[in-house]
Amino acid sequence: MVVPGAESFCAFFPAILVAGLASEVAAVASVSYSKLLDPVSDGINLMESLLVGAFGPATGDQRECYKRIHAYCWGLHTLVMDVITALGIENVATRPTVLERFNALNHPIQTMLDNLAAGFDGRLGDEQSAVISLMRDSAISIEHMMSNLWQYSLLENGMIIFEDQEFDGAALINRLRTQLRIKTRLELGRRFYVLGDEQRLGYAFGEIARNVRQHAGVDFVQVAGHSFGYRADLLIYDRGCGFPDERGSALEPFWQAKPESGGLGLGLYIARRFIEGCGGSIRISSRLDKGTLVKVSLPIFP
Repeated sequence: MVVPGAESFCAFFPAILVAGLASEVAAVASVSYSKLLDPVSDGINLMESLLVGAFGPATGDQRECYKRIHAYCWGLHTLVMDVITALGIENVATRPTVLERFNALNHPIQTMLDNLAAGFDGRLGDEQSAVISLMRDSAISIEHMMSNLWQYSLLENGMIIFEDQEFDGAALINRLRTQLRIKTRLELGRRFYVLGDEQRLGYAFGEIARNVRQHAGVDFVQVAGHSFGYRADLLIYDRGCGFPDERGSALEPFWQAKPESGGLGLGLYIARRFIEGCGGSIRISSRLDKGTLVKVSLPIFP
C-alpha cells in the first residue's frame, strides 16, 4: 500500500502517541554488573549439576563435553570479572584482546551446546535437553550483551568514524522486518536513498527491532516510511503493553523499562548515537497499555 502524502502518513498512527513524544532526557548513572556475571555463574552451576547426574545419567562423550563447557565458562567468568574490576565497561574497546578472548571462549561453548542439542554426543533426557536449551539461549544473550558493550565503549571513547554512503532505504526496512520476526503491515511512499553509514544504521535498526520484539508483547507491528524533500521518516508502531517514560529515558544508557527482562539497556542508546552520527534523529513515545511509537528521521539523497 502506498502512502499518498504526509497527512495520511501521520493519520496512520494514533495522535495520542505522537503528541506524547518526550522532550526531556534523564541520565542513568549505574548498571547492574550482575546481568553480565549471573548468566556465566549459572552456566558453571548447571554444568556441575549435569556432571553429577542431577538431571539424569550422561554418556562418556557427554561428560567430556560438559567438562569442556564448564572450563570455558570459568574462563568467561574470569574475563567478565576483569572487565568489571579492572577496565570498567566504558573502556572495554580500548583493549582489543578482550573481544578476542571473549570470542575464543563463547563461540566454542555455543558450538558444543549445539552439538549436544543435536544429539551428536548421545541422546539427552528431557531435563537435560531443557538445561542445554537454557544455556544456548544464555550464550546468545551474553554474546549480544558483549557486542553492545563493545559498541558502547567505541562510542564513549570516540573510536567510531561514520562513513558517508548512499544506499537504498529499503535495505533498512528489510533489516528491520527480518529482525522483528513477527508479522508486519508495511506502508511505503516513493523509493528513497539514505545518506549515512549503512553498517551502523543497520545495527541501529537491528537494536530497535530487538527491543520491539522482546518488550511489546504483540505478534503484529505496523511499519511505515515516507520521504519529504531531504528527509525520510520511518515509523514503527505497536499496540502492545507500552511503558511509562515521561522523562524520555528510553534512549539513555542502561535504562530499562523491564529490568527483570535481562540485557544491559544499551541497545536503544547505541541506536540513537548511530542514527545521530549519520545526521538523523530518533524519538520514542510510549503509553502504558496503549503501545509504542518509534520515529526515525534520516537524511536522504533528493
